[in-house]
Amino acid sequence: MASPVQDILNRLGSDDLPILSASAGEFDKLVVRGERADPGDIVDVVLHDPFFTLNLLRAMGARKRGRLAGEITTIEHAVMMFGAKPLFERFANPGIIENQFKSNPRALLQLRRALSRAHHAACQARDWAIFRQDIESEEVYIAASLNDIAEQFLCYLAPESAEKLTEEIRRDPEGTREAQQALLGFDLRALHAEIVRAFKLPDLLQDLTDPAHLEKARAQNVQLAASVARHAEFGWHGAALERDMEAVAVLLHLPLEEVAGRIHRTAALAARAWQWYKAPPAARWLPLLPEPVRAAPPQAVAPPRAFDSTQDVLAWAMRALKEQAGLSRAVFALRAPDGQHLRGKFAVGAEAGSPFALFEIGLAKHHLFAHLMNKPQSVWFNAQNRINLQHFVTSDLTSVVGSGEFFASSLFLGTKPFGLFYGDRRGAAGGGLDERGYQAFKEIGAKVSQALNQLAGKKA
Repeated sequence: MASPVQDILNRLGSDDLPILSASAGEFDKLVVRGERADPGDIVDVVLHDPFFTLNLLRAMGARKRGRLAGEITTIEHAVMMFGAKPLFERFANPGIIENQFKSNPRALLQLRRALSRAHHAACQARDWAIFRQDIESEEVYIAASLNDIAEQFLCYLAPESAEKLTEEIRRDPEGTREAQQALLGFDLRALHAEIVRAFKLPDLLQDLTDPAHLEKARAQNVQLAASVARHAEFGWHGAALERDMEAVAVLLHLPLEEVAGRIHRTAALAARAWQWYKAPPAARWLPLLPEPVRAAPPQAVAPPRAFDSTQDVLAWAMRALKEQAGLSRAVFALRAPDGQHLRGKFAVGAEAGSPFALFEIGLAKHHLFAHLMNKPQSVWFNAQNRINLQHFVTSDLTSVVGSGEFFASSLFLGTKPFGLFYGDRRGAAGGGLDERGYQAFKEIGAKVSQALNQLAGKKA
């Protein structure tokens, strides 16, 4: 009785894999041009499609001639060795993935997602390879594109199993291998190894897609790119993705915030090909803030009474920040008339003589509080968004407020910036901030803004 891995390989057979309809359409346009077709355009079409890439590499393996045949590790080289006309003839009338899934659109989307994720991983890997001055960045691109080929085959041949696996990974992004063993009875890496052997892929590509070779920077590049693409598929604020980015920062010898920006930009560029795959790209999640852990609904913040002065409004706000938002430290900082500083006017929980009690922060530099003063807005700085915001939490801020989570919100009078509320729970029993406190913090700020604007209207 054949093993599950061997059963999948047997079902693949020796025929070419089907390719995406977009790949076939673009390829047909090049066929019409014949020998006049630009080799670079052929390479671009093939590289967009992992199955097409595998078909071409497999065909090159079958054409082995002499000791140099195994050294063809790029599609550019393969196209050159094949020649345009023979290549067009060899891959004429390919099977189309969409035609094979007409009765199962759900499975089709599952496969499209896997191929789209492979494209995203390949784009990340190539960007890092170019940064590292890798003279053959296409090899790294191909390896990242094919790194999860076993899962792509599972989507193609056993879509129900692939869907269950995807749901398990969504639930626990860091338990991937355990989920594979439990659901499939084997590790996808075992299937991957058999696929690269059966397709006679070049040794170099086998090494780059093998986690056992992570002592090599190029293999690290490939594995990290595949991991970033997988974890980003479910959102950009998970702990697993944060660890990926930290590892990339080490690989590239770059600050974490610069790596995060680089990865986000590449994800957006990769998403431009979404119509090729007709699957939602990971970049769609980039504009979204992290989803906080849901707590009990916040208590409604009591609306302020009719205040007689700005001082009354702000005094009420400081009490509310402590009692209703549960903050151990809070401050209201007024924007100086010259617009260059925030200076504390009211504070609770501040140790006498401490930088927090003396709260003063310049606005000339590009930091988070200066950014908040551009328009009415709030932020909860926490572990989920630290990787994106840490660059803006400069020493100018931490020297005053210290390190850790905090809430901050700008306050405007009409269209003009007036001041900033800040709060945290440093040293408080129970420690960290929560969604309930953040909602109360924002509501208090909204009530203060309403009251102060009403007072300003009366004076006018």
